[in-house]
Amino acid sequence: MNHASSNIRLPDFIGIGAMRSGTSWLTKQLNRHPEIWTSSPKELHFFDRHFIDSQDDYARHFSGAPESMIAGEVTPAYAILESGRISVARSWMPDLKLLFIMRDPVERAWSHARKDFPQFHNKPVEEAKIDELHEFMKLPQVAMRGDYLGCLKTWLEYYNSSQLWCGFLEQAATDPEALLRELFIFLGVNPDKGIHPQLAAQPENTRPPSPIPEALRAYLSEQLYAQNSGLESLLGRPLPWN
Repeated sequence: MNHASSNIRLPDFIGIGAMRSGTSWLTKQLNRHPEIWTSSPKELHFFDRHFIDSQDDYARHFSGAPESMIAGEVTPAYAILESGRISVARSWMPDLKLLFIMRDPVERAWSHARKDFPQFHNKPVEEAKIDELHEFMKLPQVAMRGDYLGCLKTWLEYYNSSQLWCGFLEQAATDPEALLRELFIFLGVNPDKGIHPQLAAQPENTRPPSPIPEALRAYLSEQLYAQNSGLESLLGRPLPWN
């Protein structure tokens, strides 16, 4: 268990992303394991929105975690956390384990647009003009979240690669049990517990299908697939979308 002192409980793991890539599904699976406790709400946003340079203030979110369980939170926005805040996390929790689940970055960007584009243009993304879509995709909060390689490299400036687990939403769809076993082994809990095949096969936050406009797909592919080879080298395995 991760303790900064004898009186304070800090998380053993943090899910750092990626947004629109299965973090809600992942959190549900973590919660189904009898040896894992996660925060409520799922996304604490402590290090990005609500930061106070106080271990005690962060630890209060984990005070309800039983001593016998590992504890964690999942805030996808942490993927693009600035280095200074990651440095603080490292100083507080040097043994922290990091979870990062990703998907085809083109599909992720489109899912992001379907969710947030209406807030910028007051209309559904399906009614957007191509220049409006390009404008949205260039927003830092959108573009940075699709730069998986950049996100992971920033975190790995402070944490060892052995402390990072990466999974793919595509595998969650095709073989969720194998993905969860790998995750539970990484977290150090019993991989023979907490996996419910029917529940694990159920996606979260699904929407009716809406195809990406081909012009946008071509644009995003050029922008986002440039990282594929570097990402494969970092992870040491092929990408399901490459």
